[in-house]
Amino acid sequence: MVAVVEKLLLASSTTVLSTGLNSLANNSLAISSAFDNTIGQTGDGYTLCQIELALAAPGGTLTANKSATGWFLQAPDGTNYEDGGTSTTPARAPDFVIPLAASSSAQRVTIKDIPLPPGLSKVLLKNDGTGQTWNASGNTLILTPYTRELV
Repeated sequence: MVAVVEKLLLASSTTVLSTGLNSLANNSLAISSAFDNTIGQTGDGYTLCQIELALAAPGGTLTANKSATGWFLQAPDGTNYEDGGTSTTPARAPDFVIPLAASSSAQRVTIKDIPLPPGLSKVLLKNDGTGQTWNASGNTLILTPYTRELV
């Protein structure tokens, strides 16, 4: 019997949001440009991702038990994206939630095993009830696609 080992195959990390997160007010939204998760493109068709949010120190302490909430806004036909944008919170449940500490210090939070949709998507991120405007510089959202591989 041949032993089968599961490994994670990592793609390159992509900064999907940076300047759009700068000075993002409480309960405001920022949207990325298109991320292409098709074979041979940025995401290469990988099925999972990890997401890292790096926030520079805000001007005050973030409210306890709050988060950055995110959606992958898909374009199934390659042109028309589902509802959501800088002035519209999607009506559906978020695709990921990044918990944030009640702190006035810089934070770096990574979440894993987020399903990564196929095709074109834009990432929409909400400063969800933190009570603070994020710093004017130094904020990033980095997406790293990966997939399970049996070897």
